[in-house]
Amino acid sequence: MPQIQMETVLFVCFAIAVIFLIARLAVSPAQVMLKLLLNSVLAVVLLCVVGILGETWGIRLPINPMTILLIAILGLPGLLLVSVLYMLMI
Repeated sequence: MPQIQMETVLFVCFAIAVIFLIARLAVSPAQVMLKLLLNSVLAVVLLCVVGILGETWGIRLPINPMTILLIAILGLPGLLLVSVLYMLMI
């Protein structure tokens, strides 16, 4: 019966840990991109709702890639930031 050396066991454990780490890093960016995509869709819907409701108060926010990305990343504070910045520039 062959004996297993300690170096071999440590190498196999290290190799499994490296493979697990690489797999974890490969999955993580996909989750981040999916979350950003979902938040972007939600930002467009939120901008449309604010646009429809804002007609009565004269508030009109532009729907462009920059505002969508800002609201997708920051959420509700991003919507408030875009609204305030747009009001200050008018």
